[in-house]
Amino acid sequence: MVIYLDVLALVNLSMDYILLLATARIAGVFVPRLRLAAGAAAGAAYAVCAVLPATAFLKGGVFELVAGLGMVALVFAPCKGRILRVAVVFGLVSCACAGAVMALGQATGAVLRVDGAYYLDVPLRVAAPAALLCWWASGFLFQGAAGQNGAVRPDTQAELTFAGRRARLHLLRDTGNTLCEPVTGRPALIIDRYAAARLMPAELAGIVSGLRADNAGDQMARLPEGWRTRFCLLPYRAVGQPGGLLLALRLDEVRVGSGKSDCRLAAISPERVAGGRYDGLIGV
Repeated sequence: MVIYLDVLALVNLSMDYILLLATARIAGVFVPRLRLAAGAAAGAAYAVCAVLPATAFLKGGVFELVAGLGMVALVFAPCKGRILRVAVVFGLVSCACAGAVMALGQATGAVLRVDGAYYLDVPLRVAAPAALLCWWASGFLFQGAAGQNGAVRPDTQAELTFAGRRARLHLLRDTGNTLCEPVTGRPALIIDRYAAARLMPAELAGIVSGLRADNAGDQMARLPEGWRTRFCLLPYRAVGQPGGLLLALRLDEVRVGSGKSDCRLAAISPERVAGGRYDGLIGV
């Protein structure tokens, strides 16, 4: 069988990226896209090396295990205290994917794995939608499922810093809160307009207090020129509601409990959260 190294590299780059992204979603951790891409590139490089005659010894199971752990360490190193759990999740996701690929190969007679690496002997127009479907299913069905450590944590205290002002807020932990920055994928908080006003200088408090469900764009335009770079509009969807835009402020720092959070955006809701029992929402 002739193996094309460019196809092998591209397929494994894509598959490893999807596996790492699914692991992050299931484990409930945020990882920058560039770090995911770096881990996927390392996995693709290993796959290519494993089929070359000079480095054929890398085909062994021990080396595959080392390569997988290396990818996890490279991508999820910032997840202090959770790296072992993430490594287990990655192993389970990888085994499930490999098993599905082997079953598909047996059913169709196509060559989908070569020396432990993924390889496509089927049209890309078939493989690509299948991979995207698996990625969507992993995020939709299991997002954050392994990040809760088996404990119920309905709320938390968070300290937000914006333009030198600090506010301590009472946030509800919500597994359904998937609001994030569209470009980076970094998660975003949701706080009500009253909590946001506690972070604002006097010249901005009036604009925030005038927020409604349908005027985020108008309020954004009313911001003083020097403050507009500290705000943005975030698209959102909610169950039972049409999609829309939320005015969001770029925070200097977010501390949840005793550590820093990856969140840097706080979207401002014009409505109270849970009737005012909480200042906002944070994803789990």
